[in-house]
Amino acid sequence: MSYRIAQDFEYVGKDYWRWWSWIEGDGAELDIVKEVAWILHPSFKRTRIVATQRSNNFRLQTAGWGTFQLRAEVLLADGEKRLLKHNLRLEYPESSEANAPPRPTVSAPAPRPLTAFLSYSALDSRQAAKLREGFENLGIKILDQTRVVAGEPWSEGLQRMIAQSDAVVGLVSEDDISPWVSTEIQAAVSLGKPALVLAPAGVSTAGLPSDVRPLQVDLNRLDPLKIAELLYSLNRD
Repeated sequence: MSYRIAQDFEYVGKDYWRWWSWIEGDGAELDIVKEVAWILHPSFKRTRIVATQRSNNFRLQTAGWGTFQLRAEVLLADGEKRLLKHNLRLEYPESSEANAPPRPTVSAPAPRPLTAFLSYSALDSRQAAKLREGFENLGIKILDQTRVVAGEPWSEGLQRMIAQSDAVVGLVSEDDISPWVSTEIQAAVSLGKPALVLAPAGVSTAGLPSDVRPLQVDLNRLDPLKIAELLYSLNRD
C-alpha cells in the first residue's frame, strides 16, 4: 500500500503559517482506513489529534511558526497500523523571500522552544546521551555538564545553566543518589524551575526535595517525545 502524507500551507504574516495535511493513496486504500492519529510537536497543547473523516482524507488543520517532523498513525479496518512521517514544509511568499529570516525548526503556538537542563551521574551517562539526542531532535535545547565552559568553576557553570533553563530533568538509577544530581535538583526547585526526575520502580529517591515526585520509567527504554510532552505541560501549568 502506498499511503503518504500530503500538506499545504498559507503564510499569514509575522513568521506564522496556517497549514493543513491529509493522507493520500488510491481510493480503495483510503476506504479501509478507520482513523488517522496525527502526532504533532510536543510544544502543541494537543500533541495527538485523531481524524476520522474519509471524505476529506483524514485532514488535519492547524497553525504554527516553523517546521518539524509530522507523524501519522494510520489505523486500518483490520487493526493493522501504518506509521507515516513527513517533514513539514513552510515557505515565505516569493515577494518577501529575499528579506525573509531563516525559518524556525519547531512549529507551535509557543513563542520559543524549551530549554532543559539534564542532570545525571556518570553511571547514567549513556542513557543521558540518548535522551539528549532525542530531545534535540524535537527542537529542545539541552544544557548539561558537557556544556560547562572551559575555565569556569564546575559548580558555577552548572548553576548558571540551571538558571538559564525552563525545566530540569534528572536521571536516577541507583538508591544512593549522586550528590551532584541531588544538588542540581534542589537548585532547580529553589529557583522555581519545574523538575522532572526519571527513576526505575523500586529505586529510592530519598535524597530529593520532598515536593519532587519521581516518574517511574525504564531508563533503557526512554521515550523522548512523551517526556518532552510532560516538560511542556509542566511549563504551561
